[in-house]
Amino acid sequence: MMRVPAFFAEHQQAVEAELARLIVPGDPVQRSMAYTALAPSKRVRAVLTLLAAELCGGAPGRAVPAACAVEMIHAASLILDDLPSMDNAALRRGRRTNHLEFSEALAILAAFGLLNLAYGTMARSYDPPLASRLSALLSDAVGVHGLIGGQATDLLATEQQIDFEMLERIHRGKTGALFSASATAGALTAGAPADAVASLAAYAKNLGLAFQIVDDLLDVEGDPAETGKAIRQDVKKTTFVSFSGVEGARQLAIELCETADRALVPFGQPANRLRELSRFVASRGC
Repeated sequence: MMRVPAFFAEHQQAVEAELARLIVPGDPVQRSMAYTALAPSKRVRAVLTLLAAELCGGAPGRAVPAACAVEMIHAASLILDDLPSMDNAALRRGRRTNHLEFSEALAILAAFGLLNLAYGTMARSYDPPLASRLSALLSDAVGVHGLIGGQATDLLATEQQIDFEMLERIHRGKTGALFSASATAGALTAGAPADAVASLAAYAKNLGLAFQIVDDLLDVEGDPAETGKAIRQDVKKTTFVSFSGVEGARQLAIELCETADRALVPFGQPANRLRELSRFVASRGC
């Protein structure tokens, strides 16, 4: 399994330092928020935000608040996904899931606390026009055509036969939407032109779907010591692996990463870090 690219470290450190400043463990809800948001993580979505901003000539540090907002939204979604009423998971990021550590009630409050803090962070960090645009972008990624819609469709499809089109639609919402928003947010903080924003959004949309396919592979073949979560959690669901088989799913992930890379052609060599990110995503299940 390929290691995280070396350049991740500087971006992870910038995001984690700011998250630690924003989320101070105090009362039980704040401790619950910090438990998931500050847990060891690759920060792939936040790094994507920073790489997109960097590629578009953004000033150092300007995209960090947007990257933190993305991470807080992602952490909130993990807390909610793990609840007994959703996926009923016991392990996340190598530790007991939030609701087992703090109670279901506090976990739900923590998820809403993280969502609220994400939007507040953008409002306080950027001028009103950009803050408004970023908030709308991330709201759409979270909403009925994004995370929420994808999760709802996934829940309704449990123990049912679904076709490949619906499976792809579920994961474009559950995973792809926030990936696309992450790259778009980074580009917007850098003042990128519309064509650059569109190219990065297309790159990230395909990267996000590849990421989900590899997650499905890891649910079958992964080592919990490395993935930080239990395996075979999705046995009641149609996944890319159950639909296409292990080798078919792996090949599809590779093809999606290649498609993602083609969206980077207009950027030339300066986009090599994003290409390296694609290689990392494709190799996670190998």
